[in-house]
Amino acid sequence: MNKSLQIAKVMLIEISRDRTTWVSMLMIPILLTLVMGFIFGNASSGKSEIPVVDYDRSTYSQQLFAQLKAEPAFKVTKGKEAKTRDRIREGQISAALVIPKYFGKNLRAGRETKIEIMQLANSSQALGVSQILDGLATRFSTNGAAAEIALKLLKQSNKVAPGEDDKVWINTFKVADKAWSDPPVTVKAKNLKASEVRGENSFAGGFTQTSMGFTVAFVIFMVVVRATTILEERQNNTLGRLLTTPVTKASIISGKILGIFSTGAIQAAILIGAGVFLFGVDWGRAPLPLIVIMGVFIFSMSALGIMISALTRTLAQANSISPVIVISMAMLGGCYWPLEITPPFMQTIAKALPTAWMMQGLTDLIVRGWGWEAILLPTIALFGFGLLFLAIGLRYLRFE
Repeated sequence: MNKSLQIAKVMLIEISRDRTTWVSMLMIPILLTLVMGFIFGNASSGKSEIPVVDYDRSTYSQQLFAQLKAEPAFKVTKGKEAKTRDRIREGQISAALVIPKYFGKNLRAGRETKIEIMQLANSSQALGVSQILDGLATRFSTNGAAAEIALKLLKQSNKVAPGEDDKVWINTFKVADKAWSDPPVTVKAKNLKASEVRGENSFAGGFTQTSMGFTVAFVIFMVVVRATTILEERQNNTLGRLLTTPVTKASIISGKILGIFSTGAIQAAILIGAGVFLFGVDWGRAPLPLIVIMGVFIFSMSALGIMISALTRTLAQANSISPVIVISMAMLGGCYWPLEITPPFMQTIAKALPTAWMMQGLTDLIVRGWGWEAILLPTIALFGFGLLFLAIGLRYLRFE
C-alpha cells in the first residue's frame, strides 16, 4: 500500500508542475460556464429571488417574512416597492410581495387583509409564489381564528386578567403556529425519474446546467489525459524498469489509479467551488451524497482512461481517440444541455453512457433538491461502468 501511495504522490507532483494542463483544465471550463450560462439564460438557475416589501413591520409581518425565507425554492429578500416594480418590468425578477400597513392589526382584529403579489404576466415562478403564499395565508388565518376562540373561552372562564387580552392572544397565536411544524395530515410526494419530468422548472438551466455539465466534462478530460500517460511511460520503458524494482504490478496499477483519481478529485473540488462562489450555483444542499456520487464518477472515468490506455498501442492513438470519446459522452450524456429537452429515443440511448447517469444524479440532487435517493441508481450504474472499464483495462494492459 505504501508503494502505491508513493506512485500516486509522484503522479501528483508531476501534474502540479504542468501549469499548462491545470490552466486549460480549470480556466476553460470556468470561462465556458460563464459564456454558456449567459447564453442559456441564468433566470432558471439556482433559487428565484422574491423581494418582500413590508409596510407593516409588525411582529406578524416579520414572522411571515421568516416563514417565506424558509422556503427552499426561493431566495427571499427585503425590498422597496418602486425599485422592485422596475426590476419586474425589466425582467430581472418574476414576482414580489407587498405586505400592507396594518397587516398585524387587521390579523389581530380578525379583519380581512390582503397581501399583494406583483408579477410578470404568465410567469410560472409567480404562480409558485402565489401557491406558497396561499398556504401561509391559510396558516395565519387559522392561527388567528384559533387564538380568538381560545381567548373567548378563557375570558368566559375568567382566566384572563384585565388588560391581558393581547398578551393571551399573541401567546395562543404562537402556540397554534408551532403546531404547523408537525401537522396531523401531511402530503407524501412521489419522485419521478428525470426522464419522466417535464416543465420549466424540472431541469437545470443557466449557470446551474453549465457548472454541472462542464465540471463533469472536464473531469473526464483530466482523468483520461492522466491515464494515457501510462502509454508514454510504456513507450519510454518506465513501467518496465519499475518492474525490475520490488514493486508489483498490483501496486503500480493501484498507485496509478489513486493518482489519477486524486487529480480528478482536486479538479472537481475547484470547479464546484468556482460554481458556488463565482456563479452562485447551489451545489451544497446535500454535500455527502454529492461527494459520494462524484467520487464514484471519478473512479469510473479513471477506469475508462486505463481501458483506453490498454486498448491503444501508442500515445498518438490515445490522444486522437480520447477527445472523440469524451466529447461524444459529454454531448450525448447531457453535459452541454439538459437531457430532458432531447427526444425520448436520445434519452434512452444516453442511459448507455456514464455521463447521462452522472448528470441525472446531479440534476436530481442539486436542481430538484432530492437527497440520497437522487444518487442511488446513478451511483450503482457508475460503479458498474467503472468495474467494467477496469476489468477490460487490466485484461489488456501491457507494461512493456
